[in-house]
Amino acid sequence: MIEHGDGECGLTAHTVRRWESGEKRPGPMFRKHLVLVFGMPADRLGLLTAEELEYRPDEAPAPRPSLRRRIGDSLAEFLVRRMLSMAGDDRLTFRREVLLPALLALGVSPDTAQMTVGQQPSTSGRDPRVVDAYVEMAAAQRTLYWDLAPAVLIDGALAHTRLGIELLDHVAHDDDRDRRLAGAVAETALLAARLAFFDLGQPGLAEQAFVVAEQTVEVAGDHALAAAIAAHHAFVPGFAGDEPGARRYLDAAHAHARYGGGPVLRSWLYCVTSEILARTGQTAASRDRIRQAQDSLTTAGTDPVWLDFFSADRLAGFAGNTDLLARRHSSAVEWLNQALQQLEPRASKQRTVLLLDLAAAHAPDDPDHAVDLAVQACDGLESDFYKTAYERIPSVRAALAGAGRETRLLERVRALPLPTGGSA
Repeated sequence: MIEHGDGECGLTAHTVRRWESGEKRPGPMFRKHLVLVFGMPADRLGLLTAEELEYRPDEAPAPRPSLRRRIGDSLAEFLVRRMLSMAGDDRLTFRREVLLPALLALGVSPDTAQMTVGQQPSTSGRDPRVVDAYVEMAAAQRTLYWDLAPAVLIDGALAHTRLGIELLDHVAHDDDRDRRLAGAVAETALLAARLAFFDLGQPGLAEQAFVVAEQTVEVAGDHALAAAIAAHHAFVPGFAGDEPGARRYLDAAHAHARYGGGPVLRSWLYCVTSEILARTGQTAASRDRIRQAQDSLTTAGTDPVWLDFFSADRLAGFAGNTDLLARRHSSAVEWLNQALQQLEPRASKQRTVLLLDLAAAHAPDDPDHAVDLAVQACDGLESDFYKTAYERIPSVRAALAGAGRETRLLERVRALPLPTGGSA
């Protein structure tokens, strides 16, 4: 709406849910942009009243989709049909108001999405072979996160999420098998959201994937996974400086953590809260959360197997970033050096983040060393690009500009491939 000169939309998740449930109809301005977002006419989206439908003009011929779109839709449809052909059993259906928006959001063209929703497959996700295969594929994608390029892996994660939605559309949601399938779909959607937001810098796509994750984790009844989804979602408003928006997700995450998860999950939640508080100027409260994160590691409980993005060693990185944002540079240097020493070899993306944070921490007192660290980070970004790290470069350049040392870094940055979401 901003891009078209129509101002801020002011939408909330609650309003959108009311639209999806049919409780409320979008106003004319929202209808205009929903048509643009989904690339479908208003009548196909259910936005027109009976009177408006009566007086609508004859439809013009729809433009022929591109070859790439036709190939992508055909492949998606093939994958869905191929997996569904493994077993047969018709049961109750997953809510249609979830399936259609999810298919549209995850890249299926409107025609293919409508066709998929309208079909009545003779198969379902209740066959244990199907569930086992889907869960194994979800676990494999989680492992591949550390080795595959994000732009490649996200295609697989989105396709697997799309497949999971279709399988969930034909389960009863009344036993452990159904909940296990829903949990794997939620985990895969969360992976897609993480890749979109942190790796590729595409918050719009991330938001859609988060919605799918939140819907499916409700079916799974998995409090630990629900906490992880909500906390990851909090980064979207948190990085934008919207502390109240982030707090709603953080409160939900901590509430879920009271019923599921263990010490590492609880520690990570406090670290996430600390970073968002620090980004929104609440430095004293941010430091308190780091202390709570340390204390949480001594508590009891069992953490889920999918929790591979945080460990006790990663806490130092969050603490260093918190002190850096609060301009406590000496303390930040200590924490960040500790984090780099403890970092596992496979965490190359996190290494670039830590190097850039350490460069910013050293800039006031040792700008030459800061430049060396920032150039090392750029070397890592060239081989393993990570948008979250890339977005730290401007603050490092600004810190070095005062000492007249930014020229070497600027030359190195210009040699990096440009990210899809913008430039430094």
